[in-house]
Amino acid sequence: MRFDASVPEIEKQQILQALDDIKNYGDSLQRSTAKFIVQSAISVYIGLAEKVGGSGSVYIDRIIQAQWAIYRGGLSVLDATRFIRLNIARETIDTGGQRGIEGTLIHEGKHAQDFARMIASFSAGNEYKYFDPTAFQREYSAHLTAAFYLMRRGGEYAQEGIDLGLLYQSNGKISINRKGIRARLKNNYGLTLETPGKRLSNLSFPKIAPRDWRFWKLL
Repeated sequence: MRFDASVPEIEKQQILQALDDIKNYGDSLQRSTAKFIVQSAISVYIGLAEKVGGSGSVYIDRIIQAQWAIYRGGLSVLDATRFIRLNIARETIDTGGQRGIEGTLIHEGKHAQDFARMIASFSAGNEYKYFDPTAFQREYSAHLTAAFYLMRRGGEYAQEGIDLGLLYQSNGKISINRKGIRARLKNNYGLTLETPGKRLSNLSFPKIAPRDWRFWKLL
């Protein structure tokens, strides 16, 4: 993990503490997400929500270099992370504090893993093993991962999950709100099983392409 120059020292420490907390309190999947971020070459950036695109976001940085690396082949998932940027909104830190940072890292960390898996699978050049999920698949998975973490943490974390529609409480028991997550995806993103949105490779410009794509064969 690399910090962009936009990240002050105090916020570097907050982010590192959040990753430690995820590793201490999360389940095996959540801990693996935190370890993935720490061990990776992902660039972490902090900016205003209007520039970041919400509480956080992930995208491929240096798209042309990423495409050339895919064409050369042999990228591992960790190798692919050097082309990925994870953005955290300043408002997330200022308003949500450590809880907000943890939740964003869990959610956006899942997206970062998806990008890295896609790049690595494209560089292998085996069309039967390409990883290129739809927007619905990505967002449902990231929301579900965050929901399980908030429920596991309990207290104010669980209450935030309830407020966001990721969790619900019945007879004193807190559970995952899968209907609420699907409703959130439909209302906020227009995503459903019937309207799953773009595949991950279509999010970058120019579109990221597999190693064996005909244009790159001509280079």
